[in-house]
Amino acid sequence: MVQELERKRQGATFPESAPAANPVFFRTYSRRTEDGLRESYDQVCDSVRVASRREALRRNRTLKGLVELGKLTREEAAISDKMQCN
Repeated sequence: MVQELERKRQGATFPESAPAANPVFFRTYSRRTEDGLRESYDQVCDSVRVASRREALRRNRTLKGLVELGKLTREEAAISDKMQCN
């Protein structure tokens, strides 16, 4: 017997020019939270701004890897952070 399970659908707002963005984001970058849901785009980007811009850059786990891999300067990292969250 097959049981129908109710599933909560999550989505993020991505541009129409990126039709695959939603599934790619949720399958690749978003982690499961304690309540079983996936992280939102804002949670993944850790875009909650803090008092210090430098601290915000350190907390952003997606940007942290880019900075390390690309050996980005502080200015380049700030531009990438701004573009990512807009």
